[in-house]
Amino acid sequence: MTKPSAPISEDDLHAFLDGALDQDRVADVERHLAGNPDVAGEIERWRHRETDLRAVLGAYSFGAADEIPVAEPQRTEGRRFKWTAMVAAVVVAFSLGGGAGYLGRSLIETPSAVRDLDALWLDAAAREVFLTYVGEVRHPVEVGADEQEHLTNWLGNRIDRPFTAPSLAELGFGLVGGRLLPINGRPGAMLMYENGQGDRATLLLARNAGARDTAFQFSEGDGVNTFRWIDGPLAYAITGFLDRGALEDITRAVYDHFEAI
Repeated sequence: MTKPSAPISEDDLHAFLDGALDQDRVADVERHLAGNPDVAGEIERWRHRETDLRAVLGAYSFGAADEIPVAEPQRTEGRRFKWTAMVAAVVVAFSLGGGAGYLGRSLIETPSAVRDLDALWLDAAAREVFLTYVGEVRHPVEVGADEQEHLTNWLGNRIDRPFTAPSLAELGFGLVGGRLLPINGRPGAMLMYENGQGDRATLLLARNAGARDTAFQFSEGDGVNTFRWIDGPLAYAITGFLDRGALEDITRAVYDHFEAI
């Protein structure tokens, strides 16, 4: 009589993605996925997210400044990217800090990688946060929009900058809620917005590690677009799968909101 296999756990699913299961257990997981299309769909989302993170973070795993790639990040071929490697890449990216030149608030430009070296931690953080939470259905935020005043008071106290949530209703986006996150070794805040089509955008607020003010700076890769800027003690970034024009409209609305408070 064949011994029944153990139930498939979440650890099994992660190990399946990492190629860390033996052949018998792989067969068990594949049978489980064949009989559970919802779980199979979630696995595909994990797989796509892992691939996106690999492409995003790979651009920041460099040494000297003259090794920085100016071209768009390319996907890494070969052995599957492990989550431990992702964490290492995040540490490398978050260790960057310093000063970026003042470019004038009226400009919107795509900076070169060398000129923008000191703000790479912000771009890496914004994109990682977005890719981590954009696909969440049940728990995309820690505190929902129904507790908006509590949310912004709490986050404002933690980042040492009182604020209110920007209204993006005129652009068709409503507040979903927000989270407290560690960003560049300090408390940071994330607000998530969503429109009627289910498109999401995240606003990241992080303590500035010492860089000077910057203009709006745009970066893109694998469909993920980000506008970011630094204004005194705070750094801001807005990220989404939205096209550049739509994201720029949100960015200007958010900037105007924070300039007014």
